[in-house]
Formats: sequence, C-alpha cells, structure tokens
Amino acid sequence: MKKLKKAPSGLGVKGKSFWHRVTSDFEFSEAHDLERLRLACQTLDDLEEAERSIRAEGRYLKNRFGELRENPALKTVRDSRVVFCRIIRELGLDIEGAPESRPPRQY
Repeated sequence: MKKLKKAPSGLGVKGKSFWHRVTSDFEFSEAHDLERLRLACQTLDDLEEAERSIRAEGRYLKNRFGELRENPALKTVRDSRVVFCRIIRELGLDIEGAPESRPPRQY
C-alpha cells in the first residue's frame, strides 16, 4: 500500500476524501500536479457549499421587486463542475482508454 500524502489544510470533508482516494491510487512526482489536485479538491468543497446553499434557499430567489431570479449559487455549481472536469482531465485521472476529446497539447 502506498503511503498517503497528507491532505492540505483548509480542505473540507469532500476535498480531503477525494485527496486521499487519488493519492492512494496515483503517484504524483511533480509539485504542479499536487497543486492541481489541491485545486480540484477545493473545487469539490466549493461545489458542495453551493449545493447546500441551493438546497436551503431554493433554485430561485425573489429580488427586491418580488421577481424570481436564479440563485447565484447555481452559477458557482456550473462553474465548479466545469473546472473540476478540466483539472481531472489535465491530471490524466479521467477514464482510461477514452479517446482524445481535444487536440494534443502544444507545449
């Protein structure tokens, strides 16, 4: 069994859980990969917080004129999902053997 790298401070429950699962299954030798993983974990925590807010307040809120408007947390949810998927793809943690969905990197 691989030695687990300690999760960075400041991560929430979901972030720490994801950190431990990934570091137990994958080996990271580059510091920038660990930083990307930390960002992915923080994104999961942000996503969880936004989803909790939506559950508590609802998908739509009334503004000062009594009109229904989309909860601002929905934008955070959408953005966090996209960012998380991109980080996972950059780290190469997505499904093995999947066809390339974009051109190879130029750098």
